[in-house]
Amino acid sequence: MPGTLEKIAHGRRGEQEIRRLEGLLRLERPQFAPGVVHEWVAREFARFDDAPVRAYVPILVERAVRARLRATPVVPYSSAVELVDWARGTAEILLAGELPRRWQHTRGVAGRAREVSAVLPPAERAVLVAAAWLHDIGYASPVSATGLHSLDGARFLARLGVPSRVCALVAHHSGAAAVASLSGLAGQLAEFPDERGPVRDALWYCDMSTSPWGEPVSFEDRMAEIEARRGPDDPVVRALAINRAERAAAVARTAELLRRIGR
Repeated sequence: MPGTLEKIAHGRRGEQEIRRLEGLLRLERPQFAPGVVHEWVAREFARFDDAPVRAYVPILVERAVRARLRATPVVPYSSAVELVDWARGTAEILLAGELPRRWQHTRGVAGRAREVSAVLPPAERAVLVAAAWLHDIGYASPVSATGLHSLDGARFLARLGVPSRVCALVAHHSGAAAVASLSGLAGQLAEFPDERGPVRDALWYCDMSTSPWGEPVSFEDRMAEIEARRGPDDPVVRALAINRAERAAAVARTAELLRRIGR
């Protein structure tokens, strides 16, 4: 974005001021991706592009960006708090205000995960429920960087010190590998291992049996809804041609575990 920066900043001195401010804010709030901070700073500078007096522009930009950062008061994870409680609070901060329908879906997925966790050993249950609360935070503007929400969410969580297994489950949830491949992001998604087992299957099951409004739906109805809402050119829809069978198999395996315990 060099040309844009030059236009916004009116020369080398302004560009250096942008870089200085970005660096300062990233040090203070490392949980936010560099690209996110860069975009917020650049947008605020652009608002003053035609200002006749520019001496106070850096101060005004800094105040505006700091206010936006404060409005997203996500705190790093600590083992001193319950993982599921932290996950729920973080998801609510990031989604409830900006993306209310995504928050409804998330609440539905997490509620389903609490029920489905009965098929897992006790030590695995909090991992599933926490991943369910966090699986879609990559859609939130403070988190979104690459446009692949599963990857952006996982990286954000990793910077906050969330257990690596939860980060990896978020990264690969619901067939994200195929979407990453179609989007040219497969190499970046590979930063996170893709575990294959009951917890992964259960997360996929919960996501793919919950509507955008948080209601239980069948797998086929959920896939049809995604296709209708996103359209044929969306990478998520195109990915279904690659991994619909894999998704269906994960759902079937979890459904069988639920059947065995009478759920």
